[in-house]
Amino acid sequence: MVKKILKKTLKVLGIILVLLIAAIIIVPIVFKDELKEMVIKEVNKNLTAELSLEDFDLTFFSTFPNMTVELYNAKLTGLNEFEGVTLASIGKAEAHIGFWNVISGDQIEIDEIHIYDPTFDVRVLEDGTANYDIVKPDSLKTDEELEEPSSFKLSLKDYSINNALLKYDDRSLNMYAELDSLIHTGKGDLTADVIDFETSTEMNNLSYRMDGISYLTQVKTEAIVNILMEFTDKSSKFTLKENEIKLNEIAFSVDGMYEIFEDHDEMDLKLDASDATFKQFLSLIPAFYHSGYESMATSGSLSLNGVVKGEMNEEDLPSWDFGMNIKNASINYPDLPGKITNIQVGASSKYPGGSDMNKMTVDVPKFHANMGKNKIDANLFMNNLLVDPYLKSKIVAYFDLATMKDYVPPTEGESYNGILDANIDINGKMSDLEAGDFEKFKAAGDLIVSDMKYSSTSLDDDVSIDKMHFVFSPERLALNDMDAKMGKTDFHVKGELSNYFGYLLRDNEVLKGDFTFHSNHMDLDEFIPADEAGSPEESTAESTASSDSDEPILVPKNIDFKLASSMNNVKYNGIDIKNLKGNIRMKDETIYLEDLTMNTMGGTVGLKGAYNTQDHKNPKVDFGYNIANVNIQDLASNFVTVGKIAPLAKLAEGKITSNFDMQTKITPSFEPILSSLSSIGDIRSDRLAIKNIKVFNKIENVTKLNNFSSQKLENFKTKFTVNDGKVAVLPFDIKLGNINTTVSGYTTLDQKMNYDFDLQVPKEEIPASMIKEVEAAMGKLNALVPKLDVGKLPAFIPVKVKAVGDVSDPQITTDFKEAILKATGDFKEDLINSVTETVKDTIKQTIQEVKDNVNEEIEKQKAKILADAQKEADKVKAEAKNLADQTRAEANKQADEVIKAAGSNPIKKKLAEESAKKIRAEGESKAQKIEAEGDKKANDIMKKAQERADKLG
Repeated sequence: MVKKILKKTLKVLGIILVLLIAAIIIVPIVFKDELKEMVIKEVNKNLTAELSLEDFDLTFFSTFPNMTVELYNAKLTGLNEFEGVTLASIGKAEAHIGFWNVISGDQIEIDEIHIYDPTFDVRVLEDGTANYDIVKPDSLKTDEELEEPSSFKLSLKDYSINNALLKYDDRSLNMYAELDSLIHTGKGDLTADVIDFETSTEMNNLSYRMDGISYLTQVKTEAIVNILMEFTDKSSKFTLKENEIKLNEIAFSVDGMYEIFEDHDEMDLKLDASDATFKQFLSLIPAFYHSGYESMATSGSLSLNGVVKGEMNEEDLPSWDFGMNIKNASINYPDLPGKITNIQVGASSKYPGGSDMNKMTVDVPKFHANMGKNKIDANLFMNNLLVDPYLKSKIVAYFDLATMKDYVPPTEGESYNGILDANIDINGKMSDLEAGDFEKFKAAGDLIVSDMKYSSTSLDDDVSIDKMHFVFSPERLALNDMDAKMGKTDFHVKGELSNYFGYLLRDNEVLKGDFTFHSNHMDLDEFIPADEAGSPEESTAESTASSDSDEPILVPKNIDFKLASSMNNVKYNGIDIKNLKGNIRMKDETIYLEDLTMNTMGGTVGLKGAYNTQDHKNPKVDFGYNIANVNIQDLASNFVTVGKIAPLAKLAEGKITSNFDMQTKITPSFEPILSSLSSIGDIRSDRLAIKNIKVFNKIENVTKLNNFSSQKLENFKTKFTVNDGKVAVLPFDIKLGNINTTVSGYTTLDQKMNYDFDLQVPKEEIPASMIKEVEAAMGKLNALVPKLDVGKLPAFIPVKVKAVGDVSDPQITTDFKEAILKATGDFKEDLINSVTETVKDTIKQTIQEVKDNVNEEIEKQKAKILADAQKEADKVKAEAKNLADQTRAEANKQADEVIKAAGSNPIKKKLAEESAKKIRAEGESKAQKIEAEGDKKANDIMKKAQERADKLG
């Protein structure tokens, strides 16, 4: 009996085991697509961004009884202001979720998340709008989304981020940070009220800059931070426990707490760097850390301190006190003869807390170092920065650059020569400067660089500066002279900056500059080699907008510069340019070309234009030129836009005169987005030769006209426009040999053509082969072979030729034969009424082609009418939907207030619920009526548009 029970039990257990193994294998397959759609739906439901997913997988074996969800190549792409910007791109994401939750259909608990090879691109615009602020507010959620509970519950106990790249670009604060090769892990039960949280962070490179100043540059970082998190109804408190942060070689810790309340934050944090040494501090300075740091010997003392304490809310900031002192320090590299001595540095920043930022001070009372006869001695003090900034600073420096290699190891392949001598003294308040009281506001001094020469293996030629002299005064910073040379290029610059104190010390102050630039010989190919610039032929017909990794170059705000330029000889991309003159202006986030003229390509060229970056996402260019007697092949070969607009120009020979004005958006690499290009222009030439142009070769083959493909055009004139991707030429007259011709049509920017040629063919130019074709057609009609009497024909035969299709291989149609038949006089009616099948087919083909072209244009117009109407209809529907949603929201709000007013009395509450139900029902009825009216208006718009379209044919 016992044996039977045991056998049955083992049998049942065996079956259960087999079923369990089968389930482990089958369930991932059964639930894979369901979970994938659930992930995408849940994310997109709650975010104002879009999740896309390349692949999705499930597994059990390594984490059972949890299920492991793996997402591959997931991307989170922004919308609205950040459309096209990828906030996150993740190679692989792995989450551990409860298996039985999936089976039962309850909330899915996630207790681990691991992310591999992610790239984060975090951006904040000038107005503070951030692309990471993607959690959808309730106001944007549908009623279903508000009522439907989330299928996911975060119960994290462990997470990691592996090999991440994070870029943080905050333009509201003019701040940029980049974290490369980041590895971060966190461990602790995040669902508990009190969490003992452990984190570890490593990254190969940390860079940070603010207001154009780099504070950290490619710093290797390690951090072990343990935090005690306490969550109550009133606050969230974070207490720093054992922690150590290491930047390159300097290690420190931060002790204290940070507590978040509903209306403010409180903190008490202290920087502890008591074990840091002077040498470790130097590891933060790239010039020392990347130049023989390990062998460097140092002496001297270092003290670092920092305290942040107090309350922070929308108006107030906590107090802080940061300080650094370096005393009697020295630096010596064993392999170098010189020693940096008497290094003395004192620096601090203090703020008592509160809302008055004018109480903040920045104080560097001493900064001194000796390198033999070279020395630097400086100090700085600033306060009252918001209302009336006060600045006091003195800099005295002397460096024989040739001797610097004796004190600091130079970068391999680099060498310096020359003298830098500076003596600058500044003391005063902005109010005195603005009032012009230069007795109170003092700014005086000189910065002189002389006989400087810089060599580097990264440069083909040395850079030399004979003299550069800056003179400081309260009103301006003047560059009295600068004479420099690099390779074959020489240049001389002089000018001044005004309001430089206002620009440095206050927001929205404009820095003004006025400079002149002259060069006898400027070889731009030395700076931008042709192989780096790229060939114009490599550009695609349709350039696209910037990619995720590309950002347009923005013209700085609050800059008003003028540069008057003159260059005797310039070489660029193989083009020789002489007598280049003109002005370059930078103002209002725009760079202007003003009255720029030059001699090049055998003629003269005048340029004007503007590069406007006021719309930071979509820079645009307004550009124009007027050229006289320029070689047309050189123009088309060297300028991408001309080559795209007039692809046949490369096959013409001669000199042209032209005026051209263009507006276009551009890519970050400064290529025109051709679909946005709009322009108007003209071309004139006393004599142009054309040969081997495909369209003329094919016209010659079809019409049998001799020597049509090679022509010399006298007194050529035409006007053209560029819009909607089409280069359209206004009808113009030319003489092709002895044939007067009117040309009209267009070429598209993707190299399609549609041209009409109206030829007046002299009867003596009619080819013999064409005459035979006409006679054959007449013969078929009369059962004999008549002879066409050319002498009786009119002096000119009007012939139409159409060229459509690819520029490289257009299709040609003509009515040449029919035009001759119509011109034969007495035969005209008979031929029209009883023409042979051959003539019928030819005429039908021509008519059908014309009809097809007309129909194509009609269909385009129809499509535009309907598309415009659809936009208007969609707008009407959207407005109705928005108004309806507002009506529903208002009704729900009134209903909630009625219920709330009833209090806890069960009778009143029951009556209130009925009233609320009625209010909601009435609100829903009004909302549906509004939506129905919107739908009706939208349908009427589409109906009228369809009627307009139908009238076109």
